[in-house]
Amino acid sequence: MKTRTDLIVWGGTALTMDDNLRIVEHAVIKIGQGKIQEISSKKGFRPPAGVKNLDASNCLLLPGLVNGHTHTGMSLLRGIADDLPLYEWLNHHIFPLERALGKKDFVALGTELACLEMLRSGTTTFNDMYYFEEAAAEAAHRMGIRAICGQTHLEISGVEKSSEVFKKFDLFFKTVSKFPRVQGALAPHSIYGLSESLWKEMIAYAERNDLLIHTHLAETPKECHEIIKQRGVSPVKWFESIGLWDQKVICAHAVELSDDDIKLLGRNQVGIVFNPESNLKLGNGICPVVELRAQGAVLSFGTDSTASNNNLDLLQEVDTGTKIQAFKYGVGKLSAVESVKMLTIEGARALHLEKLIGSLEMGKEADIIAVSLKGPHCFPLYDPYSHLVYSATGADVLHTLVGGKILMKNRKMMLCDENDILNRAQKWGLKIARLNAKFQKA
Repeated sequence: MKTRTDLIVWGGTALTMDDNLRIVEHAVIKIGQGKIQEISSKKGFRPPAGVKNLDASNCLLLPGLVNGHTHTGMSLLRGIADDLPLYEWLNHHIFPLERALGKKDFVALGTELACLEMLRSGTTTFNDMYYFEEAAAEAAHRMGIRAICGQTHLEISGVEKSSEVFKKFDLFFKTVSKFPRVQGALAPHSIYGLSESLWKEMIAYAERNDLLIHTHLAETPKECHEIIKQRGVSPVKWFESIGLWDQKVICAHAVELSDDDIKLLGRNQVGIVFNPESNLKLGNGICPVVELRAQGAVLSFGTDSTASNNNLDLLQEVDTGTKIQAFKYGVGKLSAVESVKMLTIEGARALHLEKLIGSLEMGKEADIIAVSLKGPHCFPLYDPYSHLVYSATGADVLHTLVGGKILMKNRKMMLCDENDILNRAQKWGLKIARLNAKFQKA
């Protein structure tokens, strides 16, 4: 029996991001039960009476963008300690504030604020890593966005038995399973954040439960030099020795890589997240995206947190990132169309979600954005991929849908009270500023 059509999105030019990169002009996208039923081209189409519809005329329609690495709970720390090197930024500002403020209400509001920003700029799926991720998962559920919520763990030697760690993970995954658009993940912080024995237990737990592992990898020279000094091999090779690359895994940053590291990550088709603006701001270097993709690694764009970026606009991120790769490797070595793949279908593949999202195809979730082409920076338009990478910004996103539900229509949020979120964030900001000033005087 044919499924009823609940919504028709029509009038725009659809970049399907399927295997053939099919472009459909005058697109008519039929949606039923949250999934794409059909994509066709019908010039002069007018929706039939009685069927809910969304006019996307003068827009590019494409799959919702995938943000491969976030710490959404940190969003209330945006701009609190800018223009500092990574370790000073972390140790003298971020860590003290997190210790003082890190509670569920802090994480919940930070995540709501982040989801608001992402939905307004075209992101429909994000891969998160932070503490109190059950609060982040619930906030994402309320906002209607799709998310992978990774519960962070940093080992404190002698304080917590590993059996207790995994009991907490069991409870976390049970809680997160209540939210249909949210998937739980393991997020061990880094190679240096856990002992070898706990890393091995994490990997075994992930394998038993078919879980994604999300971690930081080779972010700074200091990290890599210390691991090589302590263990005799690079972080990438050490992780190979304990079987991490045999699992579903996605790694953020991957800046400090040798040629052998790149080949190893490519051979194992590891998901890697390129966070260009965060890495530039903290002075950490440039991920070798072109080389990693050439070897077979699967790349996604990510923003990292607003504390180190300071925004979650993936269209701004892709502009910066594509230009950086041109600087590193030569013009055109990472083309606009390949960058848009990294924002959509390749980003979905890095998260092992490519059967669900990442392209506009029949049977996939109707996660769709409409990017307006009405601004002066849109004229003339010769190549839609080039326009998305080099001209468009998140402010051009007109409509955002997740699972066939309209979350933003004509720039108006449909499911949340935007002003309420912003007002609560402002009140928290005053509190955080006072506390940070107190820490600096101490």
